[in-house]
Amino acid sequence: MTFAQTNPTLVRIRLGSSVKFAVRDQAGPYSYQWYRDGKPIANATGTVYTASVAGLYQVISISTAGCKSDLSEGFLLIIEYADLEVRKISEKRYVGPGEAFEYQISVQNNGNIDATGIEVIDKLPSNLKYIGVTSEQIGIVTVVDQVITWKIPALTNNQKMVLSLKTIAIKAGTVVNTANVSAVEPDPNLTNNVSTDLKEIIGDVMVPNVITPNGDGKNDVFRIDGLELRPNNTLSIFNRWGNEVYRSNGSYKNDWNGNGLNEGTYYYLLKIKEKDGSERSTTGWITLIKD
Repeated sequence: MTFAQTNPTLVRIRLGSSVKFAVRDQAGPYSYQWYRDGKPIANATGTVYTASVAGLYQVISISTAGCKSDLSEGFLLIIEYADLEVRKISEKRYVGPGEAFEYQISVQNNGNIDATGIEVIDKLPSNLKYIGVTSEQIGIVTVVDQVITWKIPALTNNQKMVLSLKTIAIKAGTVVNTANVSAVEPDPNLTNNVSTDLKEIIGDVMVPNVITPNGDGKNDVFRIDGLELRPNNTLSIFNRWGNEVYRSNGSYKNDWNGNGLNEGTYYYLLKIKEKDGSERSTTGWITLIKD
C-alpha cells in the first residue's frame, strides 16, 4: 500500500498486477474522490483505491459542508510490459523446386522494459528442407524434426534482432510458414506474436485452354503459370486462318484478354529459353468466350 504525498510519486508495476493507493491523513469527517489523468473515477470515493491502469492518480478531500480541496500531486503509475513483435519474410525473387532461398525472422521488443527468456518457434512445413543459418547467429538456434527454435537471452526496449535461414522447397505450390514468439514478461498484444509467410514455388509451365474476359476476376486473361522463372519468352496468337492477332512485346506479361476479337478458337505459339540456355516451343489452342 502506498500513501499520498505532497510531491508526486513514481510507481511501477508489472502488467496484470495492481497497487493500492491510500490517503495518509484520514483525520476528520471527510469523504474523498479519486482521479485518473484529471478525471474523476466512478465509485472511487474511499480512503483507499486499487489501481491497475497506467495514469496519474490524484485525490481530493470533501468536507461535510461540501468544500473540496485541491487535487493532490498523487502517483504516476507506469505499467511495465514487454511487447514482442515477430515477422517472418521470404525472399521476393521467384524460385522453383530444388532451388535454395532465404527466410528472415525478425524479433523486436516494443515494450517499456527488457524482454527476457525470448523463444521463437518456427515449424517448417513438409515441403521445406532446412539448410542452415546464413546470418550472424545471435542466441541459440536448434533444429529438431523440422522445428526451428531460436532462443534470445534478452531484448531491450525497441531492440531488434534478425535471423536469416536458408531452405529448399521440395515441390511446386504455396508454402505456408508460421513463426511464433514468447517471453517471460507479460505481453499486452498477442496479435503480433505470430507471423505467417506465403511463398509461391514456381513449377513447370502450365497453359490454360480457355479465357472468359467478363470482369469477374476468373480467367479474365490468358495466364501462363511458370513464366516467372522463364522471363526469356515470347508469345504469338493466331486465328483459325493463320493470321497473327497478337504478339508479345518482349516477354509475355500474362495480360492478353482477346480485346477486339470475336469469340472462338485461337492458336498460340510460346517460345521459351530455359535457365540452362536450351530453347523450346509450345503450341496449342485456346477458346475465347465472351459472356
